[in-house]
Amino acid sequence: MANRAYLYSANKELTQLRDLSEWRSEIPLFYKIILGCNTQLADSKIWDYEYPIGIKGDFNKGLKKFYYFLDYLQTQANLNTEALAGFKQETMAFFEKYKEREQELFFLEGGEVFDLIADIEPIEKQNESLYKEIVSISVDIDEILDKKPSNVFDFKNASWLTELQKDSSLLSVYWTQVTYFSFNKS
Repeated sequence: MANRAYLYSANKELTQLRDLSEWRSEIPLFYKIILGCNTQLADSKIWDYEYPIGIKGDFNKGLKKFYYFLDYLQTQANLNTEALAGFKQETMAFFEKYKEREQELFFLEGGEVFDLIADIEPIEKQNESLYKEIVSISVDIDEILDKKPSNVFDFKNASWLTELQKDSSLLSVYWTQVTYFSFNKS
């Protein structure tokens, strides 16, 4: 089995979680964007670990930011606008079909992915780095959406944008109602 990142929706207390997504061997860009509002470190609900290795963010604000950013990117040259529109449509369709998945928070469990290189860098340090990356991407997106430059790739020099310019499929989504570590009965 591949090491995966798991994304859930949750109530404020993190006592009721619902499965949303899992991604193999990395933390995908769409997770980083939707977790980017009121982002906080959190204790894991899967692993008994002494440090916070989860991340939570505001559900409604994060989802809106993702939609607005996808809409904006469709105005940019040299991106696959059809694919970007499809990512938004896929996301909207999932939450339309599974309304009970809409809660107060997004909650990320990245411990399995971090464990891939835990012998090089401790899991909690990897999670702190991811947290800082999420906050940085969120600040970038806020500035982009505020200014709406005609060419975002000239406006902002950020590695995540450079990668996105090369491959708009980096924003592809995967939604599911059941993950390997399911919390649907919590």
